[in-house]
Amino acid sequence: MKWGLALLLLSFCVFPCHANLGETVAQCVTRYGTPVHFTEANGKSPFGTVTFAAGEYILMIFLSNGHEVGAKVSKADKSDFSDADRQTIMSVDASSPWSSIPSDDPTCLAWTRADKAKVLYDKEKHLLIFTSAEMAQILDAQTKKSP
Repeated sequence: MKWGLALLLLSFCVFPCHANLGETVAQCVTRYGTPVHFTEANGKSPFGTVTFAAGEYILMIFLSNGHEVGAKVSKADKSDFSDADRQTIMSVDASSPWSSIPSDDPTCLAWTRADKAKVLYDKEKHLLIFTSAEMAQILDAQTKKSP
């Protein structure tokens, strides 16, 4: 068990996989390497995306005005995140501590921090979803515009 934890921590040193809300596309490319996929914002989505494969993780960065406003992190094999996995990934993008909050969805765990960023962990889809306050505002404005 100790070796497994050591290998997990080493993989984060070699392939740091975490969402750093606010980073530019160039900073993301420097951190994760060449993207494996990208999309542009369009009428269906107000966000562009850049996707990276980092070790055993897939990281999809949501972009607005050239910087990261959210991210989805999953394992390439679609397996579940352990508590240690979640805490390690969340702790790297912690300008302030994450605090657990109740989730409206029983299949999700939720956290927030002082800057109103949120993290959801979808227990069924095995995804960590990071959203900034800016991303929430953009989505709210888009919802209000829709008939």
